[in-house]
Amino acid sequence: MKIVRDWLVTLVSLVGLLLGVLLLLSPIPVGLVVITISLAALLCVNQRSRHLLQAARSRWHKINRTVHKVEKLLERRFRRLWTVISSTRPHNDDHSG
Repeated sequence: MKIVRDWLVTLVSLVGLLLGVLLLLSPIPVGLVVITISLAALLCVNQRSRHLLQAARSRWHKINRTVHKVEKLLERRFRRLWTVISSTRPHNDDHSG
């Protein structure tokens, strides 16, 4: 049952990403909110997306710094999402820049 739920969340997240990209064209920045929520849901259920985020954080230090700032904001409010995102830290993690 968990597998079916994870596949449904992944499918809805991917549709949300596409919708968010389309909504970026609107005058109200709703697309950014939709993309953020879709990515958060995708990270929570999809191991491949966590691996891709970890690879991006290892390769690009600016992305790593930005995600680290988001981690600090999420730590108290969204514990599960914080746990998932912090698990994508690169192995050679340094926040100095």
